[in-house]
Amino acid sequence: MAESEKSLHDKIVKWKSGLKAKGLKMNTGKMKVMFSCSMKDKVEEKGKWPCGVCEKGVCNNSILCHGCKKLVHKRCSGVKGSLRNASQLFICRCCKVDKPVTDGLNTDLHLDIDNGVSLEKVDKFCYLGDMLDVDGGCDSSITARVRSVWKKFREFLPILTGKGFSLKLKGKVV
Repeated sequence: MAESEKSLHDKIVKWKSGLKAKGLKMNTGKMKVMFSCSMKDKVEEKGKWPCGVCEKGVCNNSILCHGCKKLVHKRCSGVKGSLRNASQLFICRCCKVDKPVTDGLNTDLHLDIDNGVSLEKVDKFCYLGDMLDVDGGCDSSITARVRSVWKKFREFLPILTGKGFSLKLKGKVV
């Protein structure tokens, strides 16, 4: 974890030299970088999240802009219908004017560790079986856990619904 690219570079170099002193190697080809948006600094003194367009406080009916990482009212976003369908790569109208419509998530970060190693930027990362995402929320983690449970349930479904298995065995499976 680092606050800036320079700090990240320094930590990777220090980590690599520490591993080399112990006789280990670091595989920089498998390393990935994820920039997490910290929304703590975007809170107004009133305790409300400021809208990225009108600067008034937003509540439940809002969407996250992937350009400026601010929440935007539905009325300010211009999204028709459900916000869930548009939440993947939403860019607010302020960011569309200022910046091109690229979200910057799938570009590389170039660090000069040895030979100008470029680390891939990702928006989701699996760490010890738990999914971490850019927004810092728990949605992708919950989705991954639910999918895992349903997968395991489908594996045992033939035993649970089969007529050739005793109730004792079905009880042990559950």
